[in-house]
Amino acid sequence: AGLDAGESFNILVYNEAVDAFSGRPVIKNDANLAAAHRYLEGVLPRGGTNIHDALFEALSQPPTKDRLPIVLFLTDGRPTISITDEKSIRDMALATNRYHKRIFTFGVGFDVNSPLLEHLAYATRGAATFVLPGEDIERKVEQVFRRLVGPVLAEPQLTFLDGDGHPAVGRTRELIPGRLPDLFEGDQLVLLGQPERVLQRHRVE
Repeated sequence: AGLDAGESFNILVYNEAVDAFSGRPVIKNDANLAAAHRYLEGVLPRGGTNIHDALFEALSQPPTKDRLPIVLFLTDGRPTISITDEKSIRDMALATNRYHKRIFTFGVGFDVNSPLLEHLAYATRGAATFVLPGEDIERKVEQVFRRLVGPVLAEPQLTFLDGDGHPAVGRTRELIPGRLPDLFEGDQLVLLGQPERVLQRHRVE
């Protein structure tokens, strides 16, 4: 319901295996929304958490042209099926993500691998959200959807110039954040850093 007209979506359900609503993203319209609701109504809870294969499938599907590809990844447990090693999952996600999809992770409950979810989000310019027991998960997802208006700037880069307008390489150091995030409507970016001291050489005669 949080998608605009013309945007596309897909649904992946994972437990021991990974099941997809569609082989590729579909455009939001009344027919596809009705089909998605029927698909979700038929989903039954089963054991197992196959995070590795679910991420591989989500990142491998070609996105809709001229749209910023986003993955909303929800999990309430640690990886227990297929490859479960945290480093292997991270490496696979980065190697598979040739479409530069942003991964927005949601960890539900206490039994989640927080470092893994945070790393996946940071490495792909997404964000990690954690939902504690008793919190409304739908509200947390809605808050992320409301933020994803735009983006106004995707993969922005900052260049420092000298007084003549030429790139001033090395003029700053220890920039935080080290890589600028995507900027969506209403976002505010605070960039911290230190200027390098400019040393002047004086010739002694």
